[in-house]
Amino acid sequence: MSYMNKDLARTLEQQHKRSVRGLFLKIQDLNNNCTLLRKRLEPHIDLAVYKHAIDYVNQFVSHTTILNLKFITNTQNLEVVVLHTLLLTYIVESENSHTFEYEHKLLQGYIHEIFALNDHARALYTNHQEKMLHYMESQPT
Repeated sequence: MSYMNKDLARTLEQQHKRSVRGLFLKIQDLNNNCTLLRKRLEPHIDLAVYKHAIDYVNQFVSHTTILNLKFITNTQNLEVVVLHTLLLTYIVESENSHTFEYEHKLLQGYIHEIFALNDHARALYTNHQEKMLHYMESQPT
């Protein structure tokens, strides 16, 4: 009987590991998609205008910046992908809405995918959205 329980426990553990690995790979894919979207926007915008928003996001990115995202600890981090989408949302909404309409739709899809990852993602997004706006308002121009 204990042999069966060990096999069941091993199988459940393996399923859990695959599930967690899949979650991290989804987060990494979303971060990569956000990076591609940002690189698509960069030729048409002045990033210096968004310095305060970028500075806020960079507080949560380890050993690099959001503009040069490296390391698996960043690319597979839920908080980083949430902040990445927040930054992109801020940029797209600050620019002429008709110019980046397609990019805005892509971004909304990414946000929807992030919210589907787990229950914590939506709260994290809302929390950082408020903190980022407060941070940017408190910075001298």
